[in-house]
Amino acid sequence: MTLDALRCFCAVVETGGFRAAAERVHRSQPAVSQQLKSLERTAGRPLIDRRTCRPTALGQVVYERARAILQAAAMLAREIADAEETPGRELRLGVSDTTALYLLPGHVRRFAEALPQTRLVMVTRNSDAVAEGVLRGDLDLGLVTLPLRHPDLEEEPLFRQRLVLAMPAGHRLARRRNIRFADLGDEPVLLIDAHTRTGAMLRDAFRDAGFAPQTIMDSGSFEVIKRYIAEGLGISFLPEYVLDDEDAAIRAAVVSGLPEIVIGAVWQKSAYLARAERVFLDLLRETAAKQKPGKKRRQG
Repeated sequence: MTLDALRCFCAVVETGGFRAAAERVHRSQPAVSQQLKSLERTAGRPLIDRRTCRPTALGQVVYERARAILQAAAMLAREIADAEETPGRELRLGVSDTTALYLLPGHVRRFAEALPQTRLVMVTRNSDAVAEGVLRGDLDLGLVTLPLRHPDLEEEPLFRQRLVLAMPAGHRLARRRNIRFADLGDEPVLLIDAHTRTGAMLRDAFRDAGFAPQTIMDSGSFEVIKRYIAEGLGISFLPEYVLDDEDAAIRAAVVSGLPEIVIGAVWQKSAYLARAERVFLDLLRETAAKQKPGKKRRQG
């Protein structure tokens, strides 16, 4: 029984197929099959149902133990590499596109100055996908919309940002600072996708307020939404820090009842935090203690 065999087996369970598993572990499909057969010979029974690619009852037990073993081995390897101070180390960071664009540029620059021999690998996904990557051990650290409340993840709130109403500069409500949902009437609304955590929070707020937006478009990108607002297509609800004074064609206003967004860091519970993770977290904490992320948008 080898770590390679356990790694291939876990990849099959998590991806639901041998081809996808081979891509994840950067091996050929026959090599993954061979590793699984070797593991099954050791176990004395099948671990994967070949028709469904789902684990057998014994396979599920082996998967849970194997995942813990692989995580422990990865942590040990990181701790050894950290102690040796060798070049070529990396920090695997998961973030959303919005966080990467508006929150991280200054932190990335300072991180590169602090640890010039450490390579930053930035993976952009939504919060749930980032959390899953951290849980699998594919990512060392994630920046996500909180709370997650996952039993296997540590989470640390860092930045708080309110959501605001964003509208074209020439909109009838553009000169008002405080607006109610009732004022929006039949306004065409552009919404961030419901599968994002911010999108889900917005829809919960709408339901609580009895507001039924006339949604004309869903998008997974705040940048796309901003562009269409500037073109006069409709209004939206955006984190305040994605708007700044360079967005001359957009105005922002406060709407009572909109939720606050909390951006925070997540990592595996009981994980060894290497120097790279500690340095990056400290940079974020230093900024969080001083101010909100991004520039504050002038309203009205």
